Amino acid sequence: MKTLSKKVVLITGASSGIGKAAAELFAAQPQEFITVVTARSASALTELAGKGCKTLALDVTSEESMHNTVSTIEKEYGTVDILINNAGFCQNGVVEELTPDELRKQFDTNVFGLVRMCQLVLPNMRRKKSGRIINIGSAGGEFTTPGSSAYQATKYALEAITDGLRMELAQFGIDVLLIKPGGVKTPFIDNSPLSEPIAGDPYSEFRAKFTTMLKNVYEKGSYGVLTPEEVAKVIFYAAVATKPRTRYRVGMTAKILPLIRRTVSDRMFDTMMKSQFGLQ
Repeated sequence: MKTLSKKVVLITGASSGIGKAAAELFAAQPQEFITVVTARSASALTELAGKGCKTLALDVTSEESMHNTVSTIEKEYGTVDILINNAGFCQNGVVEELTPDELRKQFDTNVFGLVRMCQLVLPNMRRKKSGRIINIGSAGGEFTTPGSSAYQATKYALEAITDGLRMELAQFGIDVLLIKPGGVKTPFIDNSPLSEPIAGDPYSEFRAKFTTMLKNVYEKGSYGVLTPEEVAKVIFYAAVATKPRTRYRVGMTAKILPLIRRTVSDRMFDTMMKSQFGLQ
């Protein structure tokens, strides 16, 4: 195994948004980091390659792809020092209309792929007795809104997985952290498809109101929506902190809504959410 003075950072889902913004921060310090960025298509990483990042194609729903990516990095650099699990997507839609395939794809990408990436980098981290895993969760891992149950279920799952990993790996000197942003201004509408309506579409009114709500939040930037750069700065800070926190809540939504959820009754929180989404 090679011994490097620089830390090797692996970022999944780096073609745009938070992953790309984080990669730019690490790449800006080439004396400290070797930044390896991944996406399903390496051609989507051309801009980051021009900034000094090492680029690899990675599909976190493919065992072969994940295994090959980690093996390639370890052969070249010896280990992954910091794994940033950012790859993920949001499948919007009411629960009745979500197909089993849509649900599987949501969990394959956001949960099972993330866990497998951790499993693949951990043997070398354990041998070194050092390493850091940073999982990108969501404020939605602590409360649920109508129309996003599948996505938020994966973020709830990530809470438990991160907590378990953190306790299991502390004995090996490995830190496991969770970044929990509120809404982030990205091409959310395009990348968050609504499930196809069932016959008769009993949710047509909700569908229209839900879409309007998303546009207000993610296109107009209302409700304190964050920029990818704001979240990336927190990821970078968490990666270099000597004694990192276990959770980083980013933005007012991530700090206030979970607090409200814990302090009000289910019915009261339901009323608040239904009002926001025009379901009264």
